[in-house]
Formats: sequence, C-alpha cells, structure tokens
Amino acid sequence: MDQNEETLEKRVKTGISGLDELIEGGLIPNSTVLLKGECGSGKTIFGLQYLVYGALHGEPGVLLSVEENKKDILRESSKLGWDLEALEKQGKLAIIERQTQYSLTISNLERTARQLRAKRAVIDSIPALFSSYPNELLLSEMRSAFLVLCQLLTGSCDCTAILITETAWSRNAPYEEYVPKGVFDLKLKMIEGIARKFLVVKKMREVHHSRRMHLYEITDKGFTLFTPRELQMEET
Repeated sequence: MDQNEETLEKRVKTGISGLDELIEGGLIPNSTVLLKGECGSGKTIFGLQYLVYGALHGEPGVLLSVEENKKDILRESSKLGWDLEALEKQGKLAIIERQTQYSLTISNLERTARQLRAKRAVIDSIPALFSSYPNELLLSEMRSAFLVLCQLLTGSCDCTAILITETAWSRNAPYEEYVPKGVFDLKLKMIEGIARKFLVVKKMREVHHSRRMHLYEITDKGFTLFTPRELQMEET
C-alpha cells in the first residue's frame, strides 16, 4: 500500500452524495470544518446527514443544537427518513441543547461525547452559541474561545466536527475561517429567475480539493451534490 492509499483510508466519509470525491475521499480525522451559508441553504440538513451516516457506519456522533429544540429536530428529520430517536436509543447518536451558561454547555458537550465515544460532532450554530452568552463572552474573547472549542472537539472529544455558521455573522468574525482545517461555503444565486444552490470548498488544508462551484439540491433524501456527469445526464 503506498502513502496515498494509506491517507485515503483514514478519511472520514461525509455521507453527502458527491462531496467526498471533491476532497480526496473525505475529511481529515480529528479536524474541524466550518460550514457557512445563508438562511435556507441547508446547513442543518447537511450536519444531520453527516451524523446519521456516521451513526449507521460505526461512528457515533453528538449534535449540539443551540436554537432548535430536540422535538422539532426529531420531527423534521423523520420527513427525510431519519429515525434519530432510534439511533439515540442504540447509543449511536446524542442530541443536546444549550445550558444556562456557556461553560456548562461546553462541559455537557465534552461529557456526552466521551460517554458516547463519539467520533463525530456538529454544532448548530456557532453564532447562536456565542451570542447566547453576552455576559460571559466578550467580542474580544470570541476568537480565543473559538480556538479552544475547536481544540476541545478534536482533542478531548476525539471528534471530526462540523461547525455551522451564518454568512452574515462570518463576515464580522473572520477568525471562524482561519482556525478550522476546512471551510465549505454554501451559496445561493439567482439564475434566470430561479434560486440555485452551490457548494464551494473554500479551504481544506492537506487536501487537493475542487475549487469549482458545485450545484446541489435539498431533496427528500437530504443534501445531494450533483457531479458534472449527473448534470450532463439531466440535460440530455
């Protein structure tokens, strides 16, 4: 086995159709990746799909949902055919909500990940997490807090993590893109009067990745990225 084959074997599959082939087979283990996009771009579905795929393939995961309550997440996921409640009962997934204090929320995240022996984590979302505790996190402290959070996820929690953020927030918090190993940027563009969704791999350290805009859709099967070959088949 050569070095390239050995590296590919260690990749973490995203479970997003068409994405892994753009990043040499998947995510680098024990890394953090920022997922940014506008409202309605499918960020939450992307994160859930990443966790569900892992849960079904021997990699338990933790979702920290800061704004949306667990009941709503379970209901919305069922429409995509994902039985998150069953995965929780099997010890393959944990859904936790924010606590009254930032420190308590992060402690609960770490404790849950270690108890579950999680290999994946998703935080939805970073803006909601940080803005929920204005008395604990000053603007000047957010960069260091974000760095410590990323180190916790990949270190003590032993996870490969997706950190969800909003495009507008990210403009005012550029450190979000500097710290993680990768950045996925979800863009909405009007083309001939129709809103089209595109994914760009803006950054992925240690990886030769695609630099093109790739069309995607949110279907009844979740987040689906179209390859150029699939687009050609649709047009014929």
